[in-house]
Order: sequence, then structure tokens, then C-alpha cells
Amino acid sequence: MCGICGVVGRSDEHLVTRMLDAIRHRGPDSFDVTVTPHASLGGCRLTIVGDHTTALPFTDEDTGSIVLLNGEIYNYREIAEQLELAAVNETDAESHVLAHVIDRYGPAGVGRLKGMFAFAILRGERLILGRDRLGIKPMFYSLIGGEVAFGSEIKALLRHPGCSVALDKEALDEIAVFGYIASKSKTSFSGVCQVPPGCVICFEHSVAVVERYWEPPPAFFATSEPDLHEVSTELLQVLRISCEQVLRHDRHSKAIYLSGGVDSSLLAALAADLVSGPLNTFTLADADDTPDLLAARSVATAIGSEHHEIRVGLEDYLRELPLFVRHYENPIAGGVFDVHGGMAFQILSRRVSEHARVACSGEGADELFGGYYWAYTHPLGFADRMRERLHGIGGPSSITRQVEALFPEPEDAGTYQRKLFDLLLGGGLANYHLWSVDRSCGAFGFEVRPAYLHDDVVDMALSLPIQVKVNRTATKRVLKAAAEPLFSRLGIESCLTRLKEGMPAAVRNVAAQLESLADDLVPDGHIQHHPFRRYVHTPLECLMFDLFFYVFAVNRGDLPDGFDLTTFYRDGTCADLYC
Repeated sequence: MCGICGVVGRSDEHLVTRMLDAIRHRGPDSFDVTVTPHASLGGCRLTIVGDHTTALPFTDEDTGSIVLLNGEIYNYREIAEQLELAAVNETDAESHVLAHVIDRYGPAGVGRLKGMFAFAILRGERLILGRDRLGIKPMFYSLIGGEVAFGSEIKALLRHPGCSVALDKEALDEIAVFGYIASKSKTSFSGVCQVPPGCVICFEHSVAVVERYWEPPPAFFATSEPDLHEVSTELLQVLRISCEQVLRHDRHSKAIYLSGGVDSSLLAALAADLVSGPLNTFTLADADDTPDLLAARSVATAIGSEHHEIRVGLEDYLRELPLFVRHYENPIAGGVFDVHGGMAFQILSRRVSEHARVACSGEGADELFGGYYWAYTHPLGFADRMRERLHGIGGPSSITRQVEALFPEPEDAGTYQRKLFDLLLGGGLANYHLWSVDRSCGAFGFEVRPAYLHDDVVDMALSLPIQVKVNRTATKRVLKAAAEPLFSRLGIESCLTRLKEGMPAAVRNVAAQLESLADDLVPDGHIQHHPFRRYVHTPLECLMFDLFFYVFAVNRGDLPDGFDLTTFYRDGTCADLYC
């Protein structure tokens, strides 16, 4: 985990220093800028491998490249051997390997890398931006006149005076319908784009050329179902080897986000066998009888982890909410996902950061193995819910086309199921779950690794037909079958039959209190006369949107010291937002 940023086409140490300062929470161990006659680059490092004595940006003398790398390349040693590279400082080995991969194979060579990463490489006046296959690590850019500004977070770009804070109405429409931005390259700001997952973009004289090096194959049904026992046995072996690479990539002790569900419990059980030294597990709850709290406690006892049960109340939620909006960099809306899930993850992440530099989470298992019960087992009803969301905003033509492509008529459950696997593995994963995880760990300067998204696990999962993942009554069939022998040995078989709760359940009681508070805070008539009325339907949605607009459109990504949410409404500040 690091923060990287820069501007190509301008030599301006003051500007890049301000950009880097906006994201220095991502990398607490260093703060360095490099200025050339035609570019300004900055990086702040969270040191995971090696030490922080060498500056980020890294200059690779062999290739004549300046490299900014955020994230981890798990197989960098293997690739270094293949390329017969001489040994370099361990801190810079991954950047060195990356530079040589691009030099030897061009942008398509990024497909050889296994890991979670985003990078910028400057060679002369040519800028190359790239991102891992599924978008675990972020990379944003903006074309400003003859310049290209880029960064790990949008806040860095907004420090550039030429970067517009105008909102992208089509992106807002997508958030209102789906709960996230479905388009792979859009952001909430019309002047800011993302490097799409699985892509590399080369800029030369402000001309952008996009090259896709990986794309997930579409979900499919097989004519005959593979043997579940055979496939699940192979999956468990792939998971074990992949988790070993993720967990042993560095020497730091590891933490696990543990809910007591299948995904996190399997990950924790594998980690307990693989890591040396203490294994910390963390669970969030707002009540003593929360199902996840009780289940996670049983799992932690079974695997012998050092378990932390974090309690949250309304005051914690109110204190964290404005910070969450600032780090999340998007309006928070409903749709497919609960609005409180990201908040719960960030509240828990604050506490995890006090104990760990590296943690692992279960993101991606639901998308790969079919874990959302309603979406996959009742796709026709799910389609109805999505169409209701579309109708609620008036159905603009661009979003209508997306929904019609996702749910074509006449209705067919098999078609809808296939389309949902593809949809949720795309924007739903990158622009909601992984977006939230990256911001919530970046906010507190530590790293979260979604172990299920290791490249080898992804490849195997995508090679499996839908039948072994879900049927009319069961989800994640093959993953549960893979976990069953290990869970039986540990005496935690109940994890296999628990109803999925999800992160929002950890703050269910507090969320209800917040919604009641929003009813009191948001002035009468505020929603009816709201300039973005099509996106706000409840006091809570209004509160969330107002916070987003205040932080980004008014303050360009900054949150004033001492900001208080109740004062924001009661002193009338919200009334002047849209003047």
C-alpha cells in the first residue's frame, strides 16, 4: 500500500507536493517527490517488503524508467529469475521487475504479474499507467490542457487547480440504480477517469492509447456438471497455495477480518495453518447478541487466534461518517448493496490498523463463487428490483440500455443468472467492494489483501460452470464443499449453514439510530427542493449526498478541522451548499 501521484507536462514541485500531501495517509513511512524538466512525481510509502530508506519514486537505471508502484506483486521473485535480473535492494525489487517486464514485453507483459497493484512508469515523455486484473488497487487520471495528472485517489487530482469538480450525471445515475458506478472508467467527476481493471494506458503528448491485457471470461453453464467432490478438493489445494503466497509475501504478522461466515472463516482457518507467530482476528458488532459476533468468536476459539471484538455505538458512527465520505470519494446510495456496509468496514479498519500492518479479507468470494442469495437464486425477482430503481430516477436512456442489456426480454432465469455473475464481477467488485476496502485501509495507513482474488484462485473459479456454484436453493456450493473437511476437523461446521449476514448487519441497530437522526436533522422541504432530487429519496440519502457535495464540490476533497455533522445542518450550512 502506497500513495502515488504526479503530473506529466509540468515541472512543478509545489503542485506535486500538495497532491501527495492529500494522500499521505496511504503511506506513512516516506514522502518523496521527483521533478524532471517535463514531469512532477510523488510517492509516499507504506513499507511492507524491505525498508523505507529508498525513495519512492524509484529510478531504474537499466531501463531509464521512473517507477511508481502501489501494491504487491506476489510472483516478483519468480519473474526476476525468468528475466535473469541481477539482485537489487529488496525494497525496490518489485518496481525493478515491473520496469523490466514493460521493457521486455510491452504493456501486455503486465498479464504475467500476479498480485494487486497500480503503477505509473515514466520513460522520457511517455507515461504508462496500469492496474491489476480486477481493480484491487486504484488509479485515476485527468487530462488537463496538455498535462496528464494521475493519482491513487481523486483527492490528489483535485489539488491541481485545473481539475474540474463538476459531477458526472451519468455516473450519478448509475450509482442511483446499481449502488455503484457500473462503468469501468468513470468516476463521479466528469473530468476524472479511472484506468479500467486489466488495462494499461499509454500517454504520449497527451494522446491516450488503452490496451487491455486481461478480461474475465463470461460466466457459463456446462452441458454436464463436474464432480463436486473432485472440483472442491482441487479448489482447496489452489486456495491453500495461493493463501500461502499472499500471507508469506512479507514477514509482518497478519490480521483477518472475521465474520464467522464461510469466506472469512475458511480464510482464517487456512491462515492459522500457514502463518508463524500470532494471528489476529477482528469482528465488529453493535450488540452482544449479533449473530456474526457469536459465530466469529467460535471460529476464533477453534483456530486459536488472538481475537478482538470491536463494539460500535452511534457516537462512533457519527464521528466516522464524514471521514468515510471524504475517503470514499463517491456519493453513498442504495441499490444492490446496503449503504452501511462500507461504513462498518471503515469503523472496523480503524481498529485493525492499531494492531496490524497487513490484513486479509474475504472480498471477491461472493462474486467468484456465487454468494449473493437473492441475486443468484431468484434472478427474475432481482431484475424487478433493479427496474424499480431505474424507474425511481426516471430511466435516462443510457442507464435504461444497461439494464435492458442485463435483463433482456423475454425473461429467462438462466440468462439473468449469467449476466449477474458478469455484472457483479465487474463494476460491483471494483467500484464498490474493492473501492471501499482500499479507501478504508488507506485511510489508516495499512494494507488489506483480498486473498480470494489471488490470480490462481480467480482463474480456477472462472473455469467452473455456474451449476457447481449455485442452484435454486444453495449458494457457493463448491466453496462450501472445499471448506467442509477443514471445518469438520475444527468443529465449526455450523459456518456452512449459517444465513449470510454481511457487514451491514454489524451496525444494524446503530444504522437505525442514524436514520432516525437523519430524519431530525434534514430540514423539512430540503429533499423536495434539492437540486439533485433524482438521487435523494430519504433523509439519510440526502445527508450522505450533502456531505459528499460539501467535501468535494465545495472543499475540493478537504474536510475542515472540527467538522460536526449535527452543526452542519443546525447552523444552516447545508442550506447554502448549492447556491
